[in-house]
Amino acid sequence: MHGFEVNWSSVGMAAVAKFAIGAVWFSPVAFGPMWRAAVGGDPDAMKARFPRCMIVDFAGCLITAWILANTLQFMGAMRLVSGMRTAFFLWLGLVAPPLLSSQQYEGRPLRLFWITGLYWLVSLLAMGAIIGGG
Repeated sequence: MHGFEVNWSSVGMAAVAKFAIGAVWFSPVAFGPMWRAAVGGDPDAMKARFPRCMIVDFAGCLITAWILANTLQFMGAMRLVSGMRTAFFLWLGLVAPPLLSSQQYEGRPLRLFWITGLYWLVSLLAMGAIIGGG
C-alpha cells in the first residue's frame, strides 16, 4: 500500500506528542496510580517489561500518526479544526467501542475504560491538530 504524500515532519511531531501525552497521563502525578490499581499485576514485572514496552509504544505512535495523516489527507481534513474533528470521530467509532467491549469481556473496572479511553481521545485530538494544522 502506498500512502499519500504526507507531511513527515507533522507525522513525527504527532507521534512524539502522543508519546509525551502518555508519559504524563500514566505518570504518578496523573492517572498512573489509578491505572496500575485497575490493571493489577506485579510492579516488578511491569518494570522489567518497561524498556520493551516503550519501544513498541513509540513504534505504534508512528504508525498511528502515519495512518491518521493518510486518513486526513484522503478526507481533505487538512486544517486544525477538521483534523481534530476527524480524530474525534475516529476515536468515537474505532477506538472507544472496541476498548470498552474488550475491557468488559476481560472483567476490568469501568474506570479503566475512562482512563485509557480518554488518553486515546486526548492523544488523537492532539495528533489531529498537529497533522491537520501542519
